[in-house]
Amino acid sequence: MIKRLIFDIDGTLITGVSFDKAIRGALERVGALSDENVQKYISAIGTYEIVNGNYQIEKYLKHFSDALGIELDEEFLQGLFGNLARYAVPENNQELFETIDSLSKKYELVLLSNYFEQSQRGRLESMGIDRYFSEFHGEKVSKPDRQVYLDAIGNHKPSECIMIGDSLDLDIIAAKKFGLNTIWINEKGVLQNRVRTFSVRKVTDIDEKLINRIEKALAELEER
Repeated sequence: MIKRLIFDIDGTLITGVSFDKAIRGALERVGALSDENVQKYISAIGTYEIVNGNYQIEKYLKHFSDALGIELDEEFLQGLFGNLARYAVPENNQELFETIDSLSKKYELVLLSNYFEQSQRGRLESMGIDRYFSEFHGEKVSKPDRQVYLDAIGNHKPSECIMIGDSLDLDIIAAKKFGLNTIWINEKGVLQNRVRTFSVRKVTDIDEKLINRIEKALAELEER
């Protein structure tokens, strides 16, 4: 029986947003705004996790300071967090709110997202859904480290949990490797043959009927 749903955030719970305005505002506050620095910052986002297996403020600030060639401090980071909660959230999330509210009545909901908890929860709070998620994972240990998936399942068996996310590698293949069930948020309907997984276009397509289908598939496997 499925007991816990583990949600990624960006590309999953939060879609169709831009980080540009948030980054520009944070750089402007420290007198470092330029198109070149914005592009350098965006490029550094893609390289941070390659060399770091978690999110620590000191390492994060050093990484981006080195990338831009300027000294960034915690004031910059707090400004960025505030901007993300203001600008990097969808304008209309009523359908998502209703879906999460419905799922929370039967399943435990937790978060697994590679970033700072303060920032990610701040964005979900702006959307009115943060209160539904009892735990956050992905800051101290980040995907695809085995430990973060084990932390996210808590006291449950992996087979009692579903990892829900848009990254085929981090949210689906890695999670299945450690025994979790998965739902791939495949917004564009991409065909793939790398891994067997249930898939939907968006989180709002997930309901109890789909989860019952997953439970049925599990039961059939156990009978074999």
